[in-house]
Amino acid sequence: MVSVTPHLKRFGKQLEQIAYRGLDQHLRVGITGLSRAGKTALITSLVHQLTHATANQLPMWQALAQGRILGVQRQPQPDLTMLPFDYDGAMASLTAEPPCWPESTKGLAEIRLAIRFEPQGGLKRQLADHFTLYLDLVDYPGEWLLDLPLLELDYQRWCQQQWQWLSQACWAEPSQEWRQHSGSVTVADEAQVAQVADAYAQLLQRLRFDHGATYLQPGRALLPGDLAGTPILAFYPQDPAEHDPQSALTQMLERRFEAYKAQVVKPFYRNHFAQFDRQIVLVDSLAALNHGRAQVEQMSQSLQAVLQSFHYGPGSLLKRLLSPQIDKLLFVAGKADHISIDQHSNLLALTDQLMGASGKRVRFSGAKSESMVLSAIRASEQGQVDDGSGPVAVIRGTDMNNQPLLRFPGEVPKQLPKGQFWQQQGFNFTPLAPPRGLTSDGPMPHMRMDHLIDWMLGDKLT
Repeated sequence: MVSVTPHLKRFGKQLEQIAYRGLDQHLRVGITGLSRAGKTALITSLVHQLTHATANQLPMWQALAQGRILGVQRQPQPDLTMLPFDYDGAMASLTAEPPCWPESTKGLAEIRLAIRFEPQGGLKRQLADHFTLYLDLVDYPGEWLLDLPLLELDYQRWCQQQWQWLSQACWAEPSQEWRQHSGSVTVADEAQVAQVADAYAQLLQRLRFDHGATYLQPGRALLPGDLAGTPILAFYPQDPAEHDPQSALTQMLERRFEAYKAQVVKPFYRNHFAQFDRQIVLVDSLAALNHGRAQVEQMSQSLQAVLQSFHYGPGSLLKRLLSPQIDKLLFVAGKADHISIDQHSNLLALTDQLMGASGKRVRFSGAKSESMVLSAIRASEQGQVDDGSGPVAVIRGTDMNNQPLLRFPGEVPKQLPKGQFWQQQGFNFTPLAPPRGLTSDGPMPHMRMDHLIDWMLGDKLT
């Protein structure tokens, strides 16, 4: 006689998992940002603030202010195939002498927190005195997110787009040598194609770090991970004038482009991106302003491409059980400590303008989309000096050479300045080093991280 006990246990476990998710006891949040936006610092600060939470440090986190947070602890991560987020390594960098910013992650990384809380009322209050919300924070490169629009393109259209922007005035000179070199390959030779593809990846790196470009594809050419050196990354955009569907070279490049979409981009979307409940996107508008108008305009294009890639919709119970999707989207203008407080409203207005009409379409679809200005780890102090004509807002901190800094950081425009402005002035927002004196168990200075936490968790802790 076959025992039904194991089957009943398995069925009971499935029901438990459904109820677990239905009662909102699990939340998966994707956190990303375009190059050097500061997402590693944000996640490190987020974990530290939650695990060392006090009402004085996080006054705007409502559940904490109400005394309903019983504790937060790190937990083993659920996905054993994914790299763990190196929180301890990041804290070691921040608490070193002198402190330094933690290294950026090179691929997917994850950390899980368990938040024990008392429910405010409703069904949960009737079921138990306390509950545990499991929060999964998933860190992934923003460059990978910019690959999602490739799913809507064929190889020929992608080539046209890439060559169009590479030929624009701002990018034409640094890309000229590669554009000329790519035309020298006319046959489907594995070695020659790999050489040009590698040179293209190096070009993307230079455009990103030296020239402030952001809309760079394919994203894995910048952060290849375990795909480094594989044929699936050995493709590049052909000059549209040389595109010949009948040539063996074009057919080789097209096959690899389609394979990249099918074997790299789609699995990322299916296995990771489409499983997020909420999404935080970091934006470093100040760095783009430092580079110039073309860089800010391309960042705007990147943000709007990101917005169009999300699977939007309100997080109803039925959809949450059967088809999880992003119900809240937050764009974070980081590094608020690099400017004076009176400029924060301008930075928020500029970030909203960069998102264009896409932000309105997100809200129309039913998802909640917001923008926020914050500093995950505050590296400056606000102050004033009198220049003889009255008080002037300044910041005090340490520059990246560990030298004391006292300066008026400048005004942030509410909207993208006209072309003439860049010829006459431009911007120079100075990067700051981490604050000294941080400890692994002490308070971590921040700006508005309590707002972010309440936005992310507030409705799940009721």
